[in-house]
Amino acid sequence: MKLIIENCHSWLQTDNKDIKADLWKKLRFRDKNYFHNSMYKRKLWDGFKNFFDKDTGKFLTGLLPEVQAYLEHHNITPEITDCRNNVKWLYSKVDQDFLNKWVHVFNGNAPEEEQKKNFTLRDYQPELTNSVIENGRGIITAPTSAGKSAVMITLVKALPPTTPVLILSHRSNLSHTCYTEMGWWGVQNLGRLYNKFRDPNIVTVANWQSVHLIKNLLPKFRVLIVDEIHDMMSAGPKKIYAKMDSACVRVAVSATPFKDDGKDKVQKYSVKGFFGPILKIKSAGEGGVLTTKKLQDRNILSKDRCTFFPIRYPQLPYAIYGDAVTQGIAENWEFHKIVQRLCATLKGRTLILVERLAHGDYLQNLMPHALWVRGKDNLQTREEVIQKLKRSPDDTIAIATQGIFNAGINVFVHNLINAAGAKAAHQIIQRIGRGLRTADDKEILNYYDWIFEINDYLLDHSNRRVKILKDEGHEVIIKEIDF
Repeated sequence: MKLIIENCHSWLQTDNKDIKADLWKKLRFRDKNYFHNSMYKRKLWDGFKNFFDKDTGKFLTGLLPEVQAYLEHHNITPEITDCRNNVKWLYSKVDQDFLNKWVHVFNGNAPEEEQKKNFTLRDYQPELTNSVIENGRGIITAPTSAGKSAVMITLVKALPPTTPVLILSHRSNLSHTCYTEMGWWGVQNLGRLYNKFRDPNIVTVANWQSVHLIKNLLPKFRVLIVDEIHDMMSAGPKKIYAKMDSACVRVAVSATPFKDDGKDKVQKYSVKGFFGPILKIKSAGEGGVLTTKKLQDRNILSKDRCTFFPIRYPQLPYAIYGDAVTQGIAENWEFHKIVQRLCATLKGRTLILVERLAHGDYLQNLMPHALWVRGKDNLQTREEVIQKLKRSPDDTIAIATQGIFNAGINVFVHNLINAAGAKAAHQIIQRIGRGLRTADDKEILNYYDWIFEINDYLLDHSNRRVKILKDEGHEVIIKEIDF
């Protein structure tokens, strides 16, 4: 029996059909909502996604631990041929002072308000970096605002500057932020490929939608880093990962890498397949994974208070889900006026997240002084809003579609209003994470949400949000509207 390991895929070669059939059974899972698929309805597909080919023995290399654990359990020791072309790191280990080597470069490039006397990495940041250096791949999971971007910069700086690196995200604004910060730290041979920018280089920051412009170069990249991996597992990004057969270093980054708390097995094993397991570290304490509560206890993240208010009008007992969202949230004028009244009581910087454009338009009509940023706005407009949410000393209200601010945006808000609803754990965790960054003029994040008692679907989603936040260790208060 042979185990052939390559960067993207591996093969278990054996004549024992029972072993391959057993691995096939253990590594296949029902696709989410498979019963809606036309192929399933026509009985042309059984609804399963297979992560092990029972005929060829082929599987994604990130699932190597699962395959090896199975073989070990059955007392099977295969002959291993490792064909991975490992990267030679410039630094075999980094410490907390690693980036201080370039702090003078940072201060020469970054705006004055961003400059630092020194830059000491938090204990978990070099540990995560060293884990990648040692293992070559894995999932970096840490709460929003824990400083994952510093880990990504440290990884790139630990490589020889001639190492081809592709850093991917799902939105241009995330790519732009990453490119800007990499530039501040003096990353050499830095290029970008997103929005109007078409200048790739040895280290290329890109959104995945633009990668087709360099598709012939994909096999040349040695390192792949993917930001906000939970939003990067659709068919398009996965085709990119599969073509990068020279990328032996593969890193996925997210506060919530697995959707639905890992219950979506297809998404979970796809992430693990392309990138490997979650990297666990000693400095994270019990469980080896950083949590919001752990970082709040260390004052790395802001404390927070989550307040839910009931919405009881209009009653929509018979509305299907889409209509309930439209009539009960996006076009609910009574709800908009309640949000307006709440904002009138708030001090500091406030961010309101909405699901639909009409919702944002209504709120801006009620609050014409509020900043309103949506998908069609260019990078400059978004950056201006982000800067005001970072540093404005005046009371500031910004309204944004949730897709823009769900992940990867650095702001320092005092108040976060979730007017977009939602039920998925990764969405709620990402949203509240937008406000957990600490600031000199901030003691606590006030998070506001709603119990929609107007429709069974909306009520169920509201209750799920309450449970998710409580399970994450947040203080949750449910009270009547008192403003």
